[in-house]
Amino acid sequence: YTRARLRAAYGEAVCTDGERLRPLGFVILGMGKVGGVELNFSSDIDLIYLYERDAGLTTGGRKGTTDPRTFFTHLAQELTRVLSDLICGGRVFRVDLRLRPDGVNGPLVSSLPHTLLYYESWGQTWERAALLKARPLAGDKELGEQFLYDISPFVFRRYLDFSTIDDLKEMKARVERALRSAERRSLNVKLGRGGIREIEFVTQALQLIHAGKDPRVRERSTLPALDRLTEGHYLTAADRDTLRDAYRFLRQVEHKLQIVQDRQTHTLPDTEAGIRALARQLRLTEQKPEVRSQELEFRSQKPEPEVNRSISDSGVRTLDFALCTLHSRDEVEVFRSTLRSHTEAVHQIFLSLFRAPPPPDAQDAEITALLQELRHEERTLWRLQRLGFRELTESYRHLQLLHDGPPHSPASPKRRKILYALAPVLFREVARAADPDHALAAMASLIASIGARSSFLSLLRENPSTLRTLINLFGTSAYLSQIFLRHPELLDSLVRTDLVRVHKDRATLQAELAARLAEVEEFEDRLDILRRYRTEEFLRIGINDSNGLLDVTQVSRQLTGLAEACLTGAYDTARAALLRQLGLTTIPGRLVIVGMGKLGAGELNYNSDLDLIFIYDSANGTEPGGQISAQEFFTKLVQRLISVLQVQTREGYVYKIDTRLRPSGRSGSLVSSLAAFVRYHQTSSQWWERQALIKARVVAGEATLRESVAEVLERWAYAREIDAAGVAEIDRLRSRMEQELARERADYFNIKTGRGGIVDIEFLVQMLQLRYGWRLPALRQRATLPALQALHACGVLPTDDFQMLTRGYRFLRTVENRLRIERDQPVEALESGGEQLTALARRLGYEGDDAAARLLADYQCQREAIRACYTRWFAREKGEEQ
Repeated sequence: YTRARLRAAYGEAVCTDGERLRPLGFVILGMGKVGGVELNFSSDIDLIYLYERDAGLTTGGRKGTTDPRTFFTHLAQELTRVLSDLICGGRVFRVDLRLRPDGVNGPLVSSLPHTLLYYESWGQTWERAALLKARPLAGDKELGEQFLYDISPFVFRRYLDFSTIDDLKEMKARVERALRSAERRSLNVKLGRGGIREIEFVTQALQLIHAGKDPRVRERSTLPALDRLTEGHYLTAADRDTLRDAYRFLRQVEHKLQIVQDRQTHTLPDTEAGIRALARQLRLTEQKPEVRSQELEFRSQKPEPEVNRSISDSGVRTLDFALCTLHSRDEVEVFRSTLRSHTEAVHQIFLSLFRAPPPPDAQDAEITALLQELRHEERTLWRLQRLGFRELTESYRHLQLLHDGPPHSPASPKRRKILYALAPVLFREVARAADPDHALAAMASLIASIGARSSFLSLLRENPSTLRTLINLFGTSAYLSQIFLRHPELLDSLVRTDLVRVHKDRATLQAELAARLAEVEEFEDRLDILRRYRTEEFLRIGINDSNGLLDVTQVSRQLTGLAEACLTGAYDTARAALLRQLGLTTIPGRLVIVGMGKLGAGELNYNSDLDLIFIYDSANGTEPGGQISAQEFFTKLVQRLISVLQVQTREGYVYKIDTRLRPSGRSGSLVSSLAAFVRYHQTSSQWWERQALIKARVVAGEATLRESVAEVLERWAYAREIDAAGVAEIDRLRSRMEQELARERADYFNIKTGRGGIVDIEFLVQMLQLRYGWRLPALRQRATLPALQALHACGVLPTDDFQMLTRGYRFLRTVENRLRIERDQPVEALESGGEQLTALARRLGYEGDDAAARLLADYQCQREAIRACYTRWFAREKGEEQ
């Protein structure tokens, strides 16, 4: 109706769409309560008027032509007048347009491009919160939906945005200041303590923080939003129930107030009579069984007949008055107690989210002084040295970057304010890190990579445990730090505890990866998903490891389960790609992947290669139709599998593969039939090859072949008892490894292949398994620690040797773990002296200036005890005199 009147005056506002003209779109967006479908009986309606774009002039009417902005401004003015003007003593709705871009100072109506530009350039947190409820009400709803889609990056940030909390705190404080007195706050069910606005603040803050990564919580209405937040584990079910019940009660109160007064009000009556009337409207006492029981008890006290005859009319009125007094007093008390119960519960939840930072202590003040004196280089370097930093110049530069922001994105006053509040705990955690210089450098790099956004600093301030975890990670592992710096979106993994499960079994890992792979079809996309998943899980395991939630054995199990899941995903990917390439529907037989070494034993460490052999079985020898032999097919399949795992893409690689433990080593076939594998071990295998089979385990491939291969592996590992010559062969191999691989010096040690290293224990244990395992099945353990326990339980190892070897193995594996977690490569070397040994000692929990010396002393003690035990046992089994 309104637009038709304007068309008569100015013609239509049009634009070119291909070869035809069409009317420009215009939409009315509902905000606030009307957008959230939550109107009160006497609500204003919050509206925003948008038109599509500025495009020439209107087509012309009796008043001539005009530009689109003027046309739609007239349209908005007329719509507002029709809705809100008093006509014949009434109006449709009061219209509030203050939520439009730039508020009362902005144009009444804006084009879509201008509106988007405004929010991108000047939009504030309160406007993000307001847009949560935006909904197209009338006009071109398709245009409205396009606006909501285009504005979503502003409303829903990609990264968790905890600066929202600070802004909402300030908004709430302004509301409370506007109410002035505590009395007025207590009487206002919307804006007061524990009122409707606090429920909305909690809901909207959690939505704004998390909805960028979790679209499930993008709900306009408060009650459904609370449910979605609970489903996403951002709000407990108990808190949801508290907020929901309070919201329903307070909205009922709000409705009753507005029905009675026929105006928009949220203020409770200030008289007992007014409260009593409100309570009766809410019928609270009818919901209280104890109140009803008091009345029934009162009425049941019937007077004796002779007394009854003497009761006058005034006596009856006295009885009724007593009952009325009982009701009146109870109604007021029940209302106030119910209101107080709800608002106090809401306020406690509000405070838990919008908590104030604790006051600084003396140490915090000293660290804050470091920031305040940052322009004085000499003083700052002195303070950094006092805090335990070594690379003073570099750390000073990183500190400046944290303070000022990257050169291309200088820090805002708001960001500096947050940093000053965060500084004490930030630098306290950095100073406590195993490598404070690297922790500070990584934090500076992270800030540079995500920009100088105050939201990131707010996140850390609001989540001290997240900050502690992040600093601990940065101070423990350069390798994991680099993963995190390349993927800052993984910050979610530190904040959301539901994403950081400490333990995941292989089935869980395999199911998660399979679900991700099923979402894509392209071969290259599957390669990236494999790498991305392995990276994310490495980070999860590393975080839990550096936080002390996993011991070295649990870390190995987690890493092994991850490798097996990735092998299965890679195998399925390679098989599907090869079948597609060859035009086949089925594979000509069955293939299994056998894990050797650390993978087979379930003892993988960070950056371990995967030692694999491949065994197949084929009944027919060729694919039906005779296209390709089984040997040729499975060779191609394994080559494709290794490529899937090893090829470098933008996401890196999955694992490095080593196939040298296959029959005949490098000169043997990449894949072996089960029959050929058995023949080889019947006729050609050496003792070291049978020793390698002790750890062999089927880790992936066709389920129907696994059991057969597993039986063959165990049978040939323990086919016969090792003799003295075999023991000597294993000892010679151990000596060669020490000479050719360890290359130790007086100041350089190898904890794996060096004297008294991990290999000493592994070779000793495996030699004893080959010596006694052929007749004692309990000794047939793949992993070293269970094998040591079995050797002791079966009476092979005396208690002293068992305890010393177990203790030494755990110590060396822990040192190896802390060496390997630091770099993206296998590291087994210890060098005496230097800062790297000090950092390693701190990662292992040694403290004080002599941490490195004490670590080295402990290592020397362990290695000598291990070597003495090794030498004694091998001499005994070779028949040599001690």
